[in-house]
Amino acid sequence: MKQQQKLALFSSEFLAYALLACMTLLSQYFVHIGLSPSFVGVLMALPSVNALWANQFYFLLAYRFGVRRVVLYAATIGIASLWILFLSKNAFMIFVFCFSLMLSQGGLVPLLESSLVELASRAQLSYGRIRLFGTFGYAAASFLVANLVNEGFVALFVVYSMLFFSIGLLVQKSKLEMSFHRRPSVRATDKRFSVLFAIVTVAVGFNLFNTVFLPVLVKSKNFHAASVGLSFTLMALSETPFLLFAERITKRFGSFKLLSSAIFVVGLRLILASFVTTEVQLLLTQLLHGWTYIVIYYATLFLMRQKLSAHVLEGTQIVFWMSLQGIGPLLGSSVGGVVVEKMGAEPAYLTFGIIAMCLTIFSWAVEKIWFRKG
Repeated sequence: MKQQQKLALFSSEFLAYALLACMTLLSQYFVHIGLSPSFVGVLMALPSVNALWANQFYFLLAYRFGVRRVVLYAATIGIASLWILFLSKNAFMIFVFCFSLMLSQGGLVPLLESSLVELASRAQLSYGRIRLFGTFGYAAASFLVANLVNEGFVALFVVYSMLFFSIGLLVQKSKLEMSFHRRPSVRATDKRFSVLFAIVTVAVGFNLFNTVFLPVLVKSKNFHAASVGLSFTLMALSETPFLLFAERITKRFGSFKLLSSAIFVVGLRLILASFVTTEVQLLLTQLLHGWTYIVIYYATLFLMRQKLSAHVLEGTQIVFWMSLQGIGPLLGSSVGGVVVEKMGAEPAYLTFGIIAMCLTIFSWAVEKIWFRKG
């Protein structure tokens, strides 16, 4: 693979996850303008609602028109929606254009990730190293915005729109595409993975709950607002050690041991976060993120590529992304918002943390019953 194409590949991953960081930081903006926790939860659940159908929709568009054209159109709609959202003053307009923004962005990461995994496999590159650039992108965007929002939240929207523009332009100059063995469909899936994805769905929901409602927790503890962005930066950087040795770790310990341990840490972090009394303690607690989402994601992805044939993998990947970006985060945002409003941030963190730790038992049972030979 030419050096120029490698640079485009790594840069695409960097920008895709920088976009995700900006989307996550919108929750802080919504809290800042005085929206209720439950409405913030609904708004931040929109990417999840869209993912329930948009992932298959985006894959079908890519099947028909190609990845590069789909990314260009999505980026253009994203920029327009972003600034209309910023100018919107009433709840209805905020909801409509937040929906439009989340829809335009919703299929980008799954589409780009699937393309990059396929390209990395063909070029015999380490996907863990490629994904590391996504971590750097998330961390860089979080750190940049955290240092700019004290001067005004318009900085978030400027950075956000620049990222959309950059990724749309970059992908057009790359050779990023996907090869399809058939028309993508969720009907072509392995039933064992449907059971596994149920566990992944709940675990990811609890994990995203922390991300979405961290601004509420920070506000309830009277911490500085910048600690939210700094937390997101540390969370992203904490994934680095695992990603550097991801293949080696996965092969040594196995996908299910990694998955179970990651689910346990999801719960542990929520419990510890509910008890922190200083900003330093909060930041240290968020370092546990390095053994949560990325380990769940990587272990499941590795297992799919290990167990599934090509024609089944395509449909199962769509269901995987629906779980990862759809149902799980939807539960974390919407249900989380209601629980936070009823109980308060700290009791909600503690309750969800205990449930998440108990979920580890179900992960172990899935391996023994459905993947005994794996």
